[in-house]
Amino acid sequence: MVLESIAIFIIASLVLVKSASYAVRSISSLARYLHFSAFFAAFVLAGFISTFPELFIGINAALLGEPLVGVGTIIGTNIADLTIALGIIVLVGRKISVDKVTMRNNLYFVVVTSLPVLLMIDGALTTDDGILLVVVSLLYIWSILRREKIFGKDTKKNGRAIGVSLATFVLASVLLFVSAHYMVESGVALAGIFGVPLVLVGLIVLALGSILPELTFSLRAVLAKHKEIALGDLLGNVAIDSTFSIGIVALIAPIRSELAILAVSALFMILAALVVGTLLVAGRRLTWQESFLLFYLYAMFLIVELLMRGIVG
Repeated sequence: MVLESIAIFIIASLVLVKSASYAVRSISSLARYLHFSAFFAAFVLAGFISTFPELFIGINAALLGEPLVGVGTIIGTNIADLTIALGIIVLVGRKISVDKVTMRNNLYFVVVTSLPVLLMIDGALTTDDGILLVVVSLLYIWSILRREKIFGKDTKKNGRAIGVSLATFVLASVLLFVSAHYMVESGVALAGIFGVPLVLVGLIVLALGSILPELTFSLRAVLAKHKEIALGDLLGNVAIDSTFSIGIVALIAPIRSELAILAVSALFMILAALVVGTLLVAGRRLTWQESFLLFYLYAMFLIVELLMRGIVG
């Protein structure tokens, strides 16, 4: 039973990461064939699609009656994105300057990232909270789009290529949803077998698996000398996850009594957002030295969570 659950979890994780990669790649190609601008493709389409792993994990957790695991996964993913993923990107890129778009949305980014935590103060995430978060996510996307060109230079469309990209995206999305289901199911089973707090599985294990698609996408952007796109994509992922993804989980299965379990991790998410926002305002760039501050922040998060759950100490 243990080996079977471990095998299912590993296989589901690999399928999740690979299918997410194909989903991002196919939607980027589709945007190019339909003549969307590079900004729209990178910041909205590819950026939004790369949130699918944690979104689908959250949806499946809610459908399985464990919405706390879903919200925990999304919060844990945001913390890992703002520390581990961003730290790796800055370390590889050595120095990432902040473009106008990112600076304009910096304050809004911190506010929307903090919003679900503010809604949790009363100990619940209700259907109304879910609606509010989804609406805020749509307003966030619109605030970016209204200042940028959506369509680029028109060229001859390739009908066959569009069809292939669309079919690949649909298939990858199906595989994403199925693999997310088995990741949650096997993760819950393993937590029960080893006596690990269920919320910890979402906050750390599922979250670390979920950041791989956006980390891969952003690293490719850095290596292709598009460092600003990598930064904007990652921050966009966090903002969308904090609003849209958590909002969808709350709509499926409102949480009314257990959110205090996530209080410390939620505060860490706000702290990480504030640290990144402050670094951007202070220097309008991120340097490789600052990546170690981000790594240290994630290490502190891990230590605090493990101590609180009685895993170490």
